Amino acid sequence: MNRTWDRILGIIFGLVALFATGVMISKNWQAFLEICPITDLLTWDENIRLTAVYDQFQDYRDGKIWRATLPFLEAATWPPLRPIFSLILLASPGEWPITWKDSFLGLAFYALCFPSIIYIVSRISGSFLFGSLVSIFVLALTLHTSETPAYSLSSMLETQGMFILLWVYWGLYKLYDSVKDLKPGESLPAGSKVAALVSVVLILLFFTKYPYGLLLFISIFLFELISRFPEWIGFIRFSVKVHYKGVRLLFLIIVVLLVLSLPVLRVVTDWNLDQRSFKKVLYFLTVLLFLDFNYFLFRNRKDLGEISPPSIKILYLYAILPCFIWLFTNLDRVMSLVNAQMIVNKFVRSFILSLFESPEDKFPASHVFSEPWIFRTFFLFSLSAIGYWLYLNRKERTASPQTKGEGRIDSLLAKLQNISWPKFLKDSLFAITVIVFLQYIVIDASTGNKQLRHVFYPLPALLTILSLWSFRLVQVSEKNRKLLFYGVFLFFLLWASSLFIREGGLFSQTYFSKNQFCLKGFDTVTFDPAREFAKEIDPQGKYVAFNAFHDEENFQVRGRILASEFDLLFRQKTVEKGKYRNDSKYKWKSWDEFDKAVYIGPSCELPHKYLSRAESLGITLELIKEIKRPDGDYCFKEFRLIKK
Repeated sequence: MNRTWDRILGIIFGLVALFATGVMISKNWQAFLEICPITDLLTWDENIRLTAVYDQFQDYRDGKIWRATLPFLEAATWPPLRPIFSLILLASPGEWPITWKDSFLGLAFYALCFPSIIYIVSRISGSFLFGSLVSIFVLALTLHTSETPAYSLSSMLETQGMFILLWVYWGLYKLYDSVKDLKPGESLPAGSKVAALVSVVLILLFFTKYPYGLLLFISIFLFELISRFPEWIGFIRFSVKVHYKGVRLLFLIIVVLLVLSLPVLRVVTDWNLDQRSFKKVLYFLTVLLFLDFNYFLFRNRKDLGEISPPSIKILYLYAILPCFIWLFTNLDRVMSLVNAQMIVNKFVRSFILSLFESPEDKFPASHVFSEPWIFRTFFLFSLSAIGYWLYLNRKERTASPQTKGEGRIDSLLAKLQNISWPKFLKDSLFAITVIVFLQYIVIDASTGNKQLRHVFYPLPALLTILSLWSFRLVQVSEKNRKLLFYGVFLFFLLWASSLFIREGGLFSQTYFSKNQFCLKGFDTVTFDPAREFAKEIDPQGKYVAFNAFHDEENFQVRGRILASEFDLLFRQKTVEKGKYRNDSKYKWKSWDEFDKAVYIGPSCELPHKYLSRAESLGITLELIKEIKRPDGDYCFKEFRLIKK
């Protein structure tokens, strides 16, 4: 097809893709407003994140700049990127409450995936038409899944991860395309913007959610070992000769094995690794190893620059290193990640298998696609395309420079370094394909927290990359086969597009009734205690709060599930003219900024630790009101603060 017709048809189908995306935005938001009964509250993690944003908003407004900025720098559990977006939304004009704005932001990120796919695929394939068709294909499959509609209407991080990960793979494609013909020691040409692109997209992913970035770094590193194996052997030989000897080598092996063993130990032993003392030891060991490794890199930068793969130099210096520096500058960040690694939730057997499972009535869902046969056959076709391309390129090899070893082990390593290596491993499309496969494998192998949502954020990238193999088949095939492969892709496109008009489809009358839009659910009664107690809060009051449902001893009580709801609703009530902050002996050295106190807990008997806390600050708590719910599970107390 000539360029003119490709552009004309590409514009037509691009408009179709954008139209379908616009309809999806309109209908999903309509569902949020008309179907979902709980729009003033978010899920647990989102409530906590938004609670911190409320506090920062008030501090910025009151001129307490450092106190407002510090949470962005600490950011132990969640990176600061999304809270920055939420803070901007909270400060922006409009009648929507912040829960609506933050939920709509999740929908916006999901919608932005599809124009992004048009751009990325058209740049890789050179066909604007193909980019538009792939966008329609990915919209059809991702929208008609078990949980994407609900994620698109929440302020959770899955849709933000979807959007940024697409651009991550575009950056990785550009990187591997730029370095495929470079030898160790060679650099990108002057003026290249690839390093900047890779740096921005990978750091944005890391700052979307720490595990997203770390798991992708592991996948990239594994691919680097596979694709440039002889060069890595050379790196290892040099490292052992000049730095990693004796105690240093033993320390490296012990720490690496300790970190890698965490997922295994969690499963095969009863050891309680979720202890602060253990996590502190792990932190200091890894920091020491990190500092020593970077000292080695800096001291030998000239020699290493001549033997290191050019891709890993860019990835490490411009993305991995700054992310790890950020990670290690806060002990709590590392502890939070280790704590997350210890969580075990068996909602699905396997993230990978969930892509192929048939729909069931099981709740929570264990399947991804509402029509799995489309993905199953498309995945099989894509694997066949990859296999055919590998067969065509099987004989091409990359010769390695011949070196000699010193000693038995070094000689063995030298033989490995001297072997010729398959050239197809340096192909940019093959590179991002292997990395996205490894991403699913690493997620599956490394985490016991098998919630289905963890499999969704790489989904648009996976479908986009698999689609590109259809175009690769057309590129490498003779004329009489090109039409065949065009036809196969069009078959899958029409099959997937049929979902738009079938039961539960975007353009069907059953779209609202057959899809799940409300991540918070429909049980409004559960949240009545939080709403009732919020009515008792004075909008102009300045409260220091004792939320006993956050305390460890109350983790099993009924009110525990509402701990973050109390925090959020009480702040919503006081954000304009009052103040509401949870007490912390580390953050609040005095209560001079407050005039009242609030206690929420399962019992009306105020725990002694709260009385002692007030006593230590020279404060007497004078009871103003006490409300005990008839069910006996919730108690609200309001006090006046009186200085002794």
